[in-house]
Amino acid sequence: MTNPLQKYFRQPKVFITLPSKGMYYPEGALTGDPNNFPILAMTGMDEIIMKTPDALLNGEATVKVIESCCPYIKDAWSVPNIDIDAILVGIRIATYGDILTLDNTCPSCTTENSYEVDLKTITDHLSKCQFNHSMAIDPISINFRPLTYREFTEENLKSFYLRRQVFQSAEIDDQEAQQKVLEDAYAKLAEMKADLVIKRIDSVQTIENMVEDANFISEWIQNSDREVFDTITKFLDNSQETWNIPKFQAKCTSCDHVDQISINLDQASFFVIAS
Repeated sequence: MTNPLQKYFRQPKVFITLPSKGMYYPEGALTGDPNNFPILAMTGMDEIIMKTPDALLNGEATVKVIESCCPYIKDAWSVPNIDIDAILVGIRIATYGDILTLDNTCPSCTTENSYEVDLKTITDHLSKCQFNHSMAIDPISINFRPLTYREFTEENLKSFYLRRQVFQSAEIDDQEAQQKVLEDAYAKLAEMKADLVIKRIDSVQTIENMVEDANFISEWIQNSDREVFDTITKFLDNSQETWNIPKFQAKCTSCDHVDQISINLDQASFFVIAS
């Protein structure tokens, strides 16, 4: 029997364009039109999940809420990371509305100011961003892909625990033991940085072959000159800058000082009841 209350279920409140335009999804992970992507408001259960610290840290909360609010997404772990911010902003708009209130203390006169940001300007910005998918280092061409949300979360967790290890090393009294802990943590951080670069390389085109085997690519990176690795890293870092959310221009109501405010998309603070 069909639920007679079905017509009162949530309906899409926002439609956005996915920055990826539907590319980089594995088969079956995305259905529908990525240029007309519907988003539902969060349920009460979704809101509770978004307030669970452990679920936020390991990505489970974000995955569950995306799959709840985005009917086209069948596997949120597989979402390209370039789509995540646009989707989260869309969910925030669908649930609480277009306006986000930012509080800021003027660095010039210490006046407390509140500002309203139209979140649609963020989705508009992200929809126009383009993923730089290739670069050339003569005589080869390197093709890139964005990390999946699972890969992105795993790397963030590794970084979190390693940085916590560095912080906690200050409590070790034995200087030699402390140094060993620090050396181990920094070595792992360097290894993680190299691994991040390798994961983002989809293929390498040489004069003779198209190389797609991840093991071959990893071996090449590990045996390349420092200059090659630095060139790739700089390209990826510069490409990432275009995806950064523009800072909000905040003019103080007391002294007219203009401050640049970053818009924080951290789920713990971003998904709160609008005031």
